[in-house]
Amino acid sequence: MKSICISCGLIFLSLCLLPHWGVAQESVQNPAELSLDSLLNIDISTAAKYEQRTGDAPASVTIITSQDIQRYGYRTLEDVLNQVRGFYISNDRNYSYLGVRGFSRPTDYNDRVLLLLNGHTLNENFYGQAAIGTELGLDLAAIERIEIVRGPGSALYGTNAMFAVINLITKKGNTVDGLALAAETGSYGRFGGSALFGKELNNGLDILISGLWGDIKGHNLYFEEFDDPSTHNGIAENLDWDKYYGILTTIHYRDFTAEGMVASRKKGVPTASWEMSFNDDAAKTLDNRRFIQLQYDHKISGDKSIMLRSYYDHYNFKGWYPADTFTWDSDDGNWIGTELKFQWDIKSNDRLTLGSEYQKHLRADYRYWSRDVTYFFKDFPYNTFSLYFQNEFQAKENLSLILGIRRDENSTTTGFTAPRGAIIYNPIKTGTLKLLYGQAYRAPNLYEVDFEDLPSGYKSNPTLKPEKIVTAEVGWEQRISSEIYGIMSLYDYRLTNLIDQTIDPADSLFQFQNLNRVKAYGLGLELNAHLKSGLSGYAIYNYQKAEDVETKKELTNSPRHIFKLGLSIPLINRFYASPQWLYETERITVYGTKTDPYLLTNVNFTSKLLFNHIRASFLVKNLFAVEYRLPGGYEHKEDALTQNGRNFIVKLEYEL
Repeated sequence: MKSICISCGLIFLSLCLLPHWGVAQESVQNPAELSLDSLLNIDISTAAKYEQRTGDAPASVTIITSQDIQRYGYRTLEDVLNQVRGFYISNDRNYSYLGVRGFSRPTDYNDRVLLLLNGHTLNENFYGQAAIGTELGLDLAAIERIEIVRGPGSALYGTNAMFAVINLITKKGNTVDGLALAAETGSYGRFGGSALFGKELNNGLDILISGLWGDIKGHNLYFEEFDDPSTHNGIAENLDWDKYYGILTTIHYRDFTAEGMVASRKKGVPTASWEMSFNDDAAKTLDNRRFIQLQYDHKISGDKSIMLRSYYDHYNFKGWYPADTFTWDSDDGNWIGTELKFQWDIKSNDRLTLGSEYQKHLRADYRYWSRDVTYFFKDFPYNTFSLYFQNEFQAKENLSLILGIRRDENSTTTGFTAPRGAIIYNPIKTGTLKLLYGQAYRAPNLYEVDFEDLPSGYKSNPTLKPEKIVTAEVGWEQRISSEIYGIMSLYDYRLTNLIDQTIDPADSLFQFQNLNRVKAYGLGLELNAHLKSGLSGYAIYNYQKAEDVETKKELTNSPRHIFKLGLSIPLINRFYASPQWLYETERITVYGTKTDPYLLTNVNFTSKLLFNHIRASFLVKNLFAVEYRLPGGYEHKEDALTQNGRNFIVKLEYEL
C-alpha cells in the first residue's frame, strides 16, 4: 500500500516538471495542433445552450478532443470518463456505471447523469439509463469533442442532470472529407471494424455516416463465492461475450440538421446476478436504441436567433434469466418531443435565453414473465412539459452574472423548479474565479414507481417524490504559462429524497421509498500541459467524501482519493506513446467489505498517417496485470467483481 502511494505521488509530481523536460528528437507535431490557446478557445454549447469559451461557461467544464481520443486509444465513453477529473467507473460485466464526486449507487444505470449526442438526450425513458459502454454503439472516431459539464444541469435540461451533463459532439462531413476504414483485434477473442464517411458537396450539403461492429468472445472467469463442484468450481466458462453494432448519420444543409442513430448490443452475463443459475450460457441481456431528429437553427437578425427541433426515440431491453424457473423481462419505450429556444442579445452585454420543451411518451411498458406465468405487464405512457429561462449579464469587462431557472411538469410525479446562478470574475488576465450554485433533480423512474409483484413480495409506490440535489462550488482556472493550465475546484452538495428500496414494516413488502439524505464535499485539482515540443499531458487529483446524513456512514462505492496522469510523448518521426496511470483508494461494498486500492497502467502506441493513408495503433490495458476488484450491487452474491487483467488491442486504419 505504501509503495503504491509513493509511486502514484511521483507520477503525479512528474507532470508538474513538464516545463523543464526536453524532447531530444525533432518535433513531429504542428504546434498549433496541440497549442493551449486553441484548446482554451474551443467554443462549447452544453453549459449554456449557446456557444461560449470554457472559461466563460457557468460550470466546471472538461473538453476531450478527437486528438485525445486517438492518442490515448479510447474505445468507449467509459474509457474516456475514467480519466476525467471527478469521475470514476464500476463495471459488473454487464453494464458500466459512472461515479461522480463520490456518488455512485449500486445498479443505478447512470440515471443521475444526462447524456447527449449533439444536444439530443440519450437517456432512455424507463430506467433513465445513460449508456457509456459498448451498448452506446457509437464509434468514437466520429466524435469531434466531448463536452463534460459538472454539477447540476436541471436549470436547462430537466430531470437526470444532477451530477453532470455530457454532450458528444460529432464531426462534420467536411472535416472528414473522405472515407476511413478500420479493423481491430485483440485479447479475449476481440474482432471489430468501423467505417467513417464524410463529405461536403458543392451545394453545401454536409454528410457524415459512421458505423461500427464488434464481437468479443470473452474469457473464463473465476468467482470465489461459487467455488463448489455443484457450481462448476466457481468458473464461468465462455460467458463474458459481447456483440454490438451502431450506425450514425448526420446531414447539414443551411439552417437544417437531420440526424439518426441505430445501436444494438447483446451481452452475456457471467456473474449469476439476480439469483440466476451459475455458469448457464442462457444468461444474457439485449439493448436496442434508435432515434431520428430534425433541427432548425436560424439567425433572425444580428441580435436574435431561434432553434426548433423535433425528434422520435425508441428503446428496447430484454433480459434472459436462467434459474429453477426460467424468466424473462423486457421494456419498450417510444417517445416524441419538440423544443423551441429563443435567444436575444438585448444589449451588447446582456443575453437572454428562453425555451420550452415537450415530450410525449407514447409507450413505456414493462413485462416480467416465465414460460407459464406473466407476473407483470403494464404500459405507463406519460408526458412532460418544461419552460426555462437564462440571463447572462456582463456587469463589467471582467465580471459576468448568470441566472437561470427551469420548471418541469411531469404527468407521473410532482413538478420541479430548478434554479441556478453563477458569478464569473477575472481579477487578473490569466485567472478566472467561478462561484457556482445550482439545484437539480431526478424524477423517479417508472420501475421505481409502478413495478408490482405482490406474490413475490414487491409493491409499487405512486407517492414517490423526485430526488433533489443542491450544489455550491468555487472554482479557480489559472493560465500558468503559454503552455500550462491549472484548475482547482471546491464543491459541497446536499442530496435529499434519495430513492432506495426497503421493506415496509406494515406488510413486509419491498418498496421504493424516499429514505435517505446525503452530504458530500470534495476537492479537484487538474494540471494540463501542451508543450511546443509536441509533448502533452494532464495530472489530476480528487479528494471526495460523501456520507449518509442519518447514519454518518461513508457511502458505498466511493473512493476517497483518486490520482490520474496521462502523457502523450513523441517518439520517432510520426509515432507517439501515450501512457496513463490511475490510482484509487479502497471502496466500501454494499456488503460492508472493502476493496483494495490499486494502480493501473495503460499505454497506447499510435502513428500519424503513414504513406498518406495508413494509421496503426497498439493499446495495452492494465500493463502490469494488476489484480483488482470493484463493488457490485445487491443483485450479486459477490461483494466485488474481478476486473480484466492485462489485455491488448491492435488497430489498423485506412483513409481514402
